[in-house]
Amino acid sequence: MSSQIDLYRDIHKGQRRRFFNIATQAGILDYSDPKALDTLYDELYAFREHMRLHAHVEEEFIHTVLSQRVPGGARQLEEDHRAIHQEFDDLIAHFDGIRAKPVDFEKRGELALEFYRAWSRFIAFYFMHINREEEQIMPVLWKLCTVKELFEIHKLMITSQKQEELVEDFEMILPNANLQERVEILGMLRVLTSPEVYQEFLKLAERILEPNEWANLKTELGPT
Repeated sequence: MSSQIDLYRDIHKGQRRRFFNIATQAGILDYSDPKALDTLYDELYAFREHMRLHAHVEEEFIHTVLSQRVPGGARQLEEDHRAIHQEFDDLIAHFDGIRAKPVDFEKRGELALEFYRAWSRFIAFYFMHINREEEQIMPVLWKLCTVKELFEIHKLMITSQKQEELVEDFEMILPNANLQERVEILGMLRVLTSPEVYQEFLKLAERILEPNEWANLKTELGPT
């Protein structure tokens, strides 16, 4: 496991993948198909709940320490979080409005295109936010916190979540991680969870990865 603990890398890589997947779905979606609309709505709703939890975890465990080490260091991040929550709410309300229109509503296509463009603008805003966390905040934490302190923060960020929340994060993160990152992610879970829970994550990894990816990961992990 890397001695330099990055509190943002894994979850942000997973989020980027999910943002792009939704953009792709929104771009090709048949907006005259109610089932397709419902499927995308359910994904939007679930992702919003993830984003709210993610922001809460960051604020509780990262921002608390950041504010102690850098006066006012978390203020802009938390303002961003409020803006992100509001924008996500607006997007879901807009999409729900499309679902409520009759199938033959003459402006349905224009509303759908506006959602796609608005989602793309949201991606741009959120990606600038997480880039600041990765390129500015994480180096500050490396400078002002010990490795032990960062490990404890990372530990709390994981162990504070419910099992189903960790599973959702894992399913989002693992496909967008490279081999070494996957080894580190499983290594951290092995340390922080029970042997039984760790085995469940191994089974989940086997299900969500391609066969060759799983084979490579299993080799790197060694005896489990």
